[in-house]
Amino acid sequence: MQIKNLNIVLLCAGKSSRLKFNLPKVILPINGKTLIERTLYNLSKLNPKKIIIVTGFKSPLVVNLVKQLKYKNIKFVLQKNQLGTGHAVKRSVNSLDKNSTVLILNGDTPFVDISTIKSSLSFHKRTKSSLTIATSIPNDPKGYGRILRDNKNKILDIVEERDCNTEQKLIEEVNAGLYLADSSSLADYVNKIKKNKNSEYYLTDLVNIFSRNGLKVSSIPIKDGRKFVNINTFDDYQNAHDIDKMFIYEECIKNDIFLKDPNTFQKDFNVKIHKNVFIGPNVILKGNTEIKENVILEGNVYINNSVIGKSSRIKPFTSIEESILGSNTQIGPFANLRPGNKLENNVKVGNFVEIKKSKIKGKSKISHLSYIGDTEMGGNVNIGAGTITCNYDGVDKHKTVIGDNVFVGSDTMLIAPIKLGKNSTTAAGSVLSTNLPSNSLGVSRVKEKHISNWKRKKK
Repeated sequence: MQIKNLNIVLLCAGKSSRLKFNLPKVILPINGKTLIERTLYNLSKLNPKKIIIVTGFKSPLVVNLVKQLKYKNIKFVLQKNQLGTGHAVKRSVNSLDKNSTVLILNGDTPFVDISTIKSSLSFHKRTKSSLTIATSIPNDPKGYGRILRDNKNKILDIVEERDCNTEQKLIEEVNAGLYLADSSSLADYVNKIKKNKNSEYYLTDLVNIFSRNGLKVSSIPIKDGRKFVNINTFDDYQNAHDIDKMFIYEECIKNDIFLKDPNTFQKDFNVKIHKNVFIGPNVILKGNTEIKENVILEGNVYINNSVIGKSSRIKPFTSIEESILGSNTQIGPFANLRPGNKLENNVKVGNFVEIKKSKIKGKSKISHLSYIGDTEMGGNVNIGAGTITCNYDGVDKHKTVIGDNVFVGSDTMLIAPIKLGKNSTTAAGSVLSTNLPSNSLGVSRVKEKHISNWKRKKK
């Protein structure tokens, strides 16, 4: 569902004191992505009219990080004194658009997904509620506010755990930390929240205030409580990494992705994996990497900010960075693709080959023990073992151009700038520094000498 006038308030002012980190909690990473980055990534899909981020502790760190993400319609509100979540929302109400639907979320719930938020918005509108909250029943309710209901199941209040009596602590249903209200009623009633005995303003008090004033308060149950896990302690933080791995594993199963060893697989938040992919042990996928259909990653593979084309095979101990690979490519083992490469379909790169900033057309082979840098290579080229493109003269980088159907003999040195014409051949052991015409053989060898009766020097 699309909400035309949606405002989002994201609460990010808290410290990480219980985590014992001297940093704002929301900039802590989980598997390569900070809490606030994960949250904003999902929220941006709602196309909100405005996202208000309430900052506090070490605010510049949060502000600078968010600005680097370059999301639109972000407004920052400073909560100079952290007097609770209710106080944070009080600081934000003047920034809300008139007649808007307001979604309030905690910044330390990194697993709230777009489908859950959309379901909550739809429920809120369908039930015509004045206030909607999300609830869940976690395996362990410790640390969460308990939901109080009357005998007709009407929500009366939320009581934070520190304020619960013995009976209330037995309640399994807890506050998940998602609130929905219209901007006008929120502005009216949030200012009625009173400072409690802990000298804080609890946002949870809104439930009781709305209910007392005869307004409809509804709740939407969240079946998967993991999506609203709060990160308050170091154990919570460690557990969040495990939860993220579980979500990744479940996503893989759903998309017919086979993980040989889920415990050793690492995947950043933005990585996209298509269906029918095999992933061996100790595979690390970083950045904006995309793995297309039917790819095999055999194991001990590192890929960062790269695209791996359909039906490709990446063999063990291979590193690929900032490169684009076409379909049916075969890379490794022990290959190193440094940034800036584009390999077309059916290219083969073998063991102990290093490639940097090069374009390689289809059906070309660099099978072993070679360095290819700053090179434009045609199609159906064969690079023999030990070939080096000598692209650096100590000051500047120079380009090597290799035409279609070229055969480069083993142990050839190509001193750039140089061009090998199509259908040309270099003899093994040659050092070439001038352009080789098409359909030619390039040979550069010192005449072999045999010296009779020669003896090695003795120590």
